[in-house]
Amino acid sequence: MKKDLRVQKTMAAIDRAIVSLLEKKSFERITIQDISNEAMINRGTFYAYYKDKYELIESYQKEMVEAIDHLLYDNIKGENLSDLDEKNLRQVIISFFSYIKENKERVMVIAAGLGTNALSEKFSQHMYNFYSDKSREFDVKFKSKVDEEYLIIYLIHAHMGIMMKWLQDGCVIPVEKMANYIDTFTINGVFKAAGI
Repeated sequence: MKKDLRVQKTMAAIDRAIVSLLEKKSFERITIQDISNEAMINRGTFYAYYKDKYELIESYQKEMVEAIDHLLYDNIKGENLSDLDEKNLRQVIISFFSYIKENKERVMVIAAGLGTNALSEKFSQHMYNFYSDKSREFDVKFKSKVDEEYLIIYLIHAHMGIMMKWLQDGCVIPVEKMANYIDTFTINGVFKAAGI
């Protein structure tokens, strides 16, 4: 169901307010009054949408997870690895980085609210589930469960490190170049080394 225009404008004002405030002070020091003043709304309006600033962060996180799930689960399908089309996979990677770039302010708000380590941990757990699901879907055979776990953990932390560095640098490197990094480091390196 689509939100009405007033709701959209209010939500956008809250978004801009939290991003602007984070340029001036830490998330812990930001109050609901600060957000309301910056968004030019009253506190009651803020509370009509969120019970506190942490629920605001949780809403951003939920939207991000849903969008990334849609992007990954809906576009990476098959019964085995040979079903994967390299061009399609590359487009998914480009779309992923495009999504992050388009939503970098929200991602940085999440990082400020949770802390970079907590964001990495939450995203890592989510990606671990994705890689595990896809390993089963594609019937990837590992020598042992330990091999699978270590490979997935390696991929997750490599991808998180690349994404967080790119975000902290302001997403200035083009998304296509970021996709090249993933291709080079992951597809052309780790998978061949693992004998997949």
